[in-house]
Amino acid sequence: MTVIPIITDQATGRALWRVIDCAIYCGIGPRTWANYHAGGRTPQPVAHLDGRTPLWDAEEVKAWHANRPGSPIKATQ
Repeated sequence: MTVIPIITDQATGRALWRVIDCAIYCGIGPRTWANYHAGGRTPQPVAHLDGRTPLWDAEEVKAWHANRPGSPIKATQ
């Protein structure tokens, strides 16, 4: 059996993603996501896990990815 853990905000029930989760969804590497974030080109993290691991709202990342310039999703719509 494979276990795929997820991080969920207890107050809202929304899924929260780490850098790796955001990167995989967007089809880019984690360093690329981190560079986009450092350059202010991603949504802002909504929380931090253990005080240092940024977490993004999964729905915000999906919306950002669908509307970002050069998005493969945007090109097919």
